[in-house]
Amino acid sequence: MTDVLNRSAPTSPPRFETPSLAAAIARGGTRLLLVSMRRQLFSRQSLIAIVLTAVCGLIVLAWSFHRDPTTQRLAQNVLVPSFIAFLMPIIAIGYGAAGIGAEREDRTLIYLLMTPIPRPVAYLMRFLSAELLVIGATAAALWVLCWMAGAPGDQAWQLFWPASVLGAAAYAALFLLVGASFRHGTIISLAYWFFLEVLFGNMPGIIKRISVAFYVRSMIYDAGADLDIGPVGRMAREMFLPVSGDTARTVLIFTTLGLLLVGIVAFTRREYRDVS
Repeated sequence: MTDVLNRSAPTSPPRFETPSLAAAIARGGTRLLLVSMRRQLFSRQSLIAIVLTAVCGLIVLAWSFHRDPTTQRLAQNVLVPSFIAFLMPIIAIGYGAAGIGAEREDRTLIYLLMTPIPRPVAYLMRFLSAELLVIGATAAALWVLCWMAGAPGDQAWQLFWPASVLGAAAYAALFLLVGASFRHGTIISLAYWFFLEVLFGNMPGIIKRISVAFYVRSMIYDAGADLDIGPVGRMAREMFLPVSGDTARTVLIFTTLGLLLVGIVAFTRREYRDVS
């Protein structure tokens, strides 16, 4: 009788655990990060980076036939003008400005804004995606160029990679902010690179300190002081006025973090009425 009553008694419905809001946001953010990286990795930005790295590789290959190839000459005559002043910012513009700017230009940003992922988290994921791609592509390009240079490149790699990683991170944060704040972010980023990085970076005095490349070069020159690596020519050395390596490192780190915070605020408050 007891068994019959037990079998006939109503059973409680199965209980389903509802995931917490934080866990759901974390999963959505992780998915956004992976999708963003995959989309940009297989894009024209990667093709441009490969082509430009190949062009710089030809320059390094031609230099390697020099009668007396040294690390100093490789750094001053090849890597600083071709990699630091050209290839690294172009890679950062390609991946950084397109992180949000490409979505805006293609009018697909509305789909990101409609997701339940909070805007600060969405920007953070796009920031991490741009940082990983820019730093990875920059480090890979530098390694290839140093490998092609032979023995002098091995020593140059040790001098260049810390400054290149920090410089790439700062560039990526800057150009992602530009792409999120303005239409045609890639064009504006190219204008910034040409006028501020190239033009102002070669001016005498302290005005060049508003450029990222100045601090990257300061780190390289500080690390390569024993090899007499610095600006080419006496006048250039007198006008460059570098800061110490530790100061340059600190500026690049805090610049990257500051640009991230500014980008989060800008992306969160921006209405984006022209994305649909």
